[in-house]
Parts: sequence; structure tokens; C-alpha cells
Amino acid sequence: MTDLPYMRRRAQHKIGKAGRKSEKRRARGVGAELRPASGALGDKGDMALAEFLLEAKSTTQASMALKFAWLVKIATEARQEGKIPALAVSFVDAQGATFIDGEWCLIPKHLFQEIAWGRVQ
Repeated sequence: MTDLPYMRRRAQHKIGKAGRKSEKRRARGVGAELRPASGALGDKGDMALAEFLLEAKSTTQASMALKFAWLVKIATEARQEGKIPALAVSFVDAQGATFIDGEWCLIPKHLFQEIAWGRVQ
């Protein structure tokens, strides 16, 4: 075992192989840049794409509890970088492959309204 704080935290981290594979696949799929150690080493968020900063969550279960703390965290970090926050949620199998209709992205309501109203008007 190492004395580096990051390595100690990583050893205790609950993200599994499926989660890491899912995160890499998602980043490649949208052309996003993965952040080293998912933000633990300086850059915040799990991945960055143009004007967005994303926090990624995945599960092999049939449901996932949405935590307000996740949204506050990514919103705060994105604001500090002048980016738009987004929470990427994936439902994956044990190998990290996403189920059909299993990938979603949560964005702030004001941005959704801008997108929706921009298309309507």
C-alpha cells in the first residue's frame, strides 16, 4: 500500500470495473476529455466537453438514487470554471456496456428552457 492520499482513497473507492469502463466509453462517445483521477488531482468533474463540465454516475442496478449533493458539487465546480454543469447517468451491465435507453444527462432547468424555447420560437 502507498502513502499517497489519492491512492488510499482509490483503494477504498466503490467505483468498480464496470463504472470505469462505462465512464471511458461515455467520454469517447461524446468526445469528452476525462479528468485525471475524476477530479481528485486538481481538475474538477469527471470529464469536460466544450462548454460543459460533467459528473458521471453509473450503476449495474435497476435503479439509482439521485443525490442533491452530486448536483451541487458539479454546479459549483462548473461555475468556478465558467462551464455548464451536467450529470451523466448510465445504467450498465457488469462489463460496463450501456443498456438501450440507459444513458441520460441532467442539465440545469434554465438551459433546458433555452434549448426548448429556442426550437419553439
